[in-house]
Amino acid sequence: MNKKLNAKNFILIGVLTALMWIICMIISTIMSIAGPVTNVFYPAVVAIPNGIVMMLLLAKVPKKGVFTICGTIQGILFLLVGGFWLIPVALIIGGGICDFLIMGRNEITMKSMMIAYTIFSGIFAFGAIVGPMSFLQDAFVRAMEKNNIAQEYIDGMIQITSGFMPIVIVAAGLLGGLLGGYIGQKALKKHFIKAGLVSVK
Repeated sequence: MNKKLNAKNFILIGVLTALMWIICMIISTIMSIAGPVTNVFYPAVVAIPNGIVMMLLLAKVPKKGVFTICGTIQGILFLLVGGFWLIPVALIIGGGICDFLIMGRNEITMKSMMIAYTIFSGIFAFGAIVGPMSFLQDAFVRAMEKNNIAQEYIDGMIQITSGFMPIVIVAAGLLGGLLGGYIGQKALKKHFIKAGLVSVK
């Protein structure tokens, strides 16, 4: 198998990454409207349906570089809609970590796909919620104020991300990634591997 990414691979990565970002936007919007308590857990919830898409992408393009490209595209899209700068940084770094430390082996397996996606989801939870609220709170609050977020909502975000909650939020992201990867691989085995459309060990 050719391990280098080709034009067809890039097109598929772009299409499925855009789909994952749209899913993320829909879920994050709904959960942010529901309130600060649900908002901080949107990365964990997003990781579940996106796990199905990501497992299909990795099965169709089992090559090093997919996570990095996927994270970069999503990061750019987040910037274009006014996302906080730490989100794209986390997505790109997370993608690189997954590609070169986990997926960077001679043979990509279902197990390595699952581990990589779980870690990627945890890093996204950190970059989207924990990092901004725990380490860059002043800058993040200013960004929310600039976007006309009500002070009551901002206070709720600060309260829900205090104490031990950052650990819970990242853990939830990891769990969401694990669950999404598990469901995604079940779907692969049932609908794609049996049909001979993809082949992953």
